[in-house]
Amino acid sequence: MHNIDIEVVEMSLDVIKYAIGRVTNTDPKLGFPKSESELDKLAGETITPKGIGGETAFKLFRDVLLESSVSIDHPRHLAFVPASPTRAAIMFDLVTAASSIHGAYWMEGAGGIWAENQAMKWLVSLTGLPAGAFGVFASGGTTANLSAIGRCSRSLA
Repeated sequence: MHNIDIEVVEMSLDVIKYAIGRVTNTDPKLGFPKSESELDKLAGETITPKGIGGETAFKLFRDVLLESSVSIDHPRHLAFVPASPTRAAIMFDLVTAASSIHGAYWMEGAGGIWAENQAMKWLVSLTGLPAGAFGVFASGGTTANLSAIGRCSRSLA
């Protein structure tokens, strides 16, 4: 898991090339969902005692699974809006994932937690809530954040 060999280097280059291509593509393929039975046939067995390897897993994702998914940033995607990533946000997601910092404890993730706190302070400043109001970033997005900001401000009143 922690060893670096030519396979890891080659897969890393493939992933970086894919990410650059995807982020700079102004007309990505829309994709279309396939049935479970279609995906069973196209993907084959993916959980094996020896694994399928990173290169095979990446090719499977790129050539089969991605084609069976609708990219939410496509101009023709007019349904659900679970995210609206900018190109900069996508690339920085790659950076933060590669950096593997854990933001639950200051001891492990002080830098990331500090940055998140700065963003939250700025968001709270836009609301006009009293000094000391704060919130948290959580999955669930806007509703959870606004709820947390509101709770914090009520407890300060």
